[in-house]
Amino acid sequence: MTADELFRHALTSLPEAVGDLLRDGRDPNDVIFTSFDGASELGRAVISTELAMGAGVDGSEAHSEVVRMLLAAGHRGEELVVSLMVTKDVLARILGASHIDDATRVAVRLWLEDSLRGGCYRVVAIAGGEVRAAIVDGGGADEEEEAVPSSSMLN
Repeated sequence: MTADELFRHALTSLPEAVGDLLRDGRDPNDVIFTSFDGASELGRAVISTELAMGAGVDGSEAHSEVVRMLLAAGHRGEELVVSLMVTKDVLARILGASHIDDATRVAVRLWLEDSLRGGCYRVVAIAGGEVRAAIVDGGGADEEEEAVPSSSMLN
């Protein structure tokens, strides 16, 4: 999947995630809605970790299950997308484990320092070495409000 496809997917799942966020009484400034390709190395690692922790199984057993899930999805012509609400620190670790260049990591970190105005949410999609990120208005708006600055702006 491309970063643009993942970003569009993130926007479609945002309303449900916002509902969960509001139900739990969490502050939108504390979390970022992230999506990435489940077939990527990063996606497999996150799914395996979640599966191992949630089901209480061994890491290698969880990884084998993820590979099985990916093969089954591929046979059905489907793709597996990982979507999570994460804190800024967790997003930094995810970016650190990804193939994202350092300039983009810095740009995202700087972007995260700004506070959100009411009714807005941060959305990030990671595909390979690409990141799409924006602050969107109210739970699934179609338009990006404020994109992460290009890493070229930092050079």
